[in-house]
Amino acid sequence: MFNKDTETIAKMFDEIAPKYDFLNHFFTAGQDIRWRNKIIKYIKAQKYSSNTLLDIAAGTGDSTRSLLKLKPQKLYALDISPKMLEFLKRKINNPSITILNGKAEAIPLQDKIVDIALIAFGIRNFEDIDKSLQEIHRILKDNGILIILEMFSTNGKQNPFFKFYFSKVIPFLGNKISKSNYAYSYLFNSVDTFFTTSELTEKINNSGFELINEVNNFLKIVHTLYFKKI
Repeated sequence: MFNKDTETIAKMFDEIAPKYDFLNHFFTAGQDIRWRNKIIKYIKAQKYSSNTLLDIAAGTGDSTRSLLKLKPQKLYALDISPKMLEFLKRKINNPSITILNGKAEAIPLQDKIVDIALIAFGIRNFEDIDKSLQEIHRILKDNGILIILEMFSTNGKQNPFFKFYFSKVIPFLGNKISKSNYAYSYLFNSVDTFFTTSELTEKINNSGFELINEVNNFLKIVHTLYFKKI
């Protein structure tokens, strides 16, 4: 089990920031881009208000860039890793974006100002999920939307070929390419010990939200969950 305190996780992501985008797209064969685009299409189809958006665990900005397609008046990009945010700044230049170096457990925003909050491949790494959900509930407007794109535990029911790829190939290549001793070993461990979709849904529903849609993106491992603040 890896340490998930904020300082440790921030240091890990600082370390792999230079190769983060390349490895994400390489290991998913570009499917992570498609999963983000599906979220944007869903938001547009549902005609959700999107004037003010928050990208939590924004990293190097792939989700931030996708959210710009909604043409928000204000888009906040929050992450604990200064190095990841440096790459975001290089990649995206848009006056609607405000970059915040901080954590989900203490979001530096006022109450009820955000229409939609997105967490893409980040909630697994939160030090305190319950406190983070309280903060997200606080900054979302009434009936605001929380969207989570994540890899979930399947309680050992993974496809055996994918399990070998995910537990052996990705850690070996990821650590080697990123020059990290542990980051991509942590990736497998963080998913393997994470909640199932039903477990996380129950936790979020008990935090003042209601599940309104669930999409299975890949092998019952990668899901997108949509919640409304109640």
